[in-house]
Amino acid sequence: MSNDRDGGDPVVETRRDLVVRLLVVAEVRLYREGIQNALAARPQFAVVGAASNAGQALQLIGSHRPDVVILDMATRQSLEIAWTIHAQAPDIKPEIKIVAFGVEELEGDVLACAEAGLSGYVPFDASVDDLVERIESVARGELLCTPRIAAALFRKMHGRRDSEGGSPDVLVLTTREREVLGLMNSGFSNKEIATRLYIEVCTVKNHVHHILDKLHVSSRAQAVMKLSTHTPADLRRPPHRANSRG
Repeated sequence: MSNDRDGGDPVVETRRDLVVRLLVVAEVRLYREGIQNALAARPQFAVVGAASNAGQALQLIGSHRPDVVILDMATRQSLEIAWTIHAQAPDIKPEIKIVAFGVEELEGDVLACAEAGLSGYVPFDASVDDLVERIESVARGELLCTPRIAAALFRKMHGRRDSEGGSPDVLVLTTREREVLGLMNSGFSNKEIATRLYIEVCTVKNHVHHILDKLHVSSRAQAVMKLSTHTPADLRRPPHRANSRG
């Protein structure tokens, strides 16, 4: 199989009669091809293509209608890619699901994945068999996770029980600002957010300043409180203003 260097792998169409159609999204070519080959060897899957970024992913979603997207969380701006897919893909492929691999199994990281609309995940030490199991469970509409993570998800939902309407202020944030706010909610410092998003600390500070200004609050804690009034479906809506990238 020959691939061009910019990550635009040729589409791999196999086993069209199978139910679960997969798209792999990973920035590193070695990971991308490895996951492709490992999953294509499973008789229950059809790997319809691979992408290295959100633009390629959306193009392939439009042309090949995968059921599940497999997202490498080591990819730059991986959470933003998830946000983008959920913001734009429903018009192309309703009910599309995303499974992440390489997730650090901490409450903050898993909750950030849930906020971004991911349907399932496997941690760093997972095997290919674990990934296959997660894909199959997600395709059935199920979620496999540890009891500790399940409890964290329930606590998160409990904190939102009385606020389904949400505050409209959060909806004016750009996709990047929502991502920064989500990481703030998980307890990450500016330096940690910068590392995770591959941006400068000063850029994170600018985003935080804009978030506080747009939410009409004076502290990070107050901004996080505003976030808690929203459901993940609220936050997957496109921002009221044009997106700006950090």
